[in-house]
Parts: sequence; structure tokens; C-alpha cells
Amino acid sequence: MLPINRIVLFFLLSSFFPFTISTFNLTFPIPHPNPNEVAQEVQRRVNASISRRETLQTTQKDISSCLTGNPIDDCWKCDPDWPNNRQGLADCAIGFGQYAKGGKGGEYYIVTDSSDDDAVTPKPGTLRYAVIQEEPLWIVFPSNMHVKLKQELIFNSYKTLDGRGANVHITGG
Repeated sequence: MLPINRIVLFFLLSSFFPFTISTFNLTFPIPHPNPNEVAQEVQRRVNASISRRETLQTTQKDISSCLTGNPIDDCWKCDPDWPNNRQGLADCAIGFGQYAKGGKGGEYYIVTDSSDDDAVTPKPGTLRYAVIQEEPLWIVFPSNMHVKLKQELIFNSYKTLDGRGANVHITGG
């Protein structure tokens, strides 16, 4: 029991000195136990998607128009009702981001204003206003838009930017 008390005491005392806290690495050495396996799975899905597209191009012209050769796009693009099921895209993720939640399950936020005039107190309707909100948000653009950032854009957690169906460009920052 004595060694455990010493460890607790050590961490307690060291917490009074901020420069010592930064020296502790309390993270895992790697984010995934087998990163090569993840990379191989992504490659397998890409190859399968390309193969499927090539096969359908020669046989069925109507179905092949929604298959892209990109497994993420193939997952949602063939659904004719995708604009009403935008958050289904979250289930299409592969690779290291496949378990990221993003804005799934959150409210939809519609970016209606392309301005970026105030980084500290942004106007509702702007992209900057959306990304600083605390709750999960699925951020969409109702039309083509060019957002010229005046400063760096930092996202709070659980946000998804969905520019499908519009030509969206975010530059600057």
C-alpha cells in the first residue's frame, strides 16, 4: 500500500508546478493497436469500389453514374434521398476516422452568411458562429458559397461540415 500512496503523493505535489505537468505523457503510444490493418482495410475498400465501378460501367449505365470509385462517396451517393438523410454520411467513414462522431445526432445548422467580420463574437448564420457552439452540429450550406476567413478557424468538438450539393470554398485564415 505504501508504493501507491507515494505515487498519489508525487502526482499531488507535482500538480502545484505547472511546468512538471507538461512533462507527463498520459497518452497511448499509438492511437490504434494495429495501424497497418486499418490502412489495409481502407485500401481493400477502395479497390473493391473501383472494381465495382469498372464492372458496372461496361454493363449498366444507369447505376454506374452514382458509383465513383471512392468508397465513402459510393456509400451515400446512390441513395436518391440523401439530402434528407445527410447524417447517414457519418456511417460511411473508413480508416482512422471511422469511429469519429462529428455532428451525428446533432441539429442541422445552415450557413447563410459567408462573411467573417468578427472572430470573437461572430454573427449567427456564419460558419464561425457554428463551429464555436458547444453542442454537436451538422453544418450545411444551402447554396454555393465562398467563405473568406480573416483568422484561423478553430472548431469545438462534434462538428461536421457537409458541403454536398453546393460548391463551397473556404479560404484564408
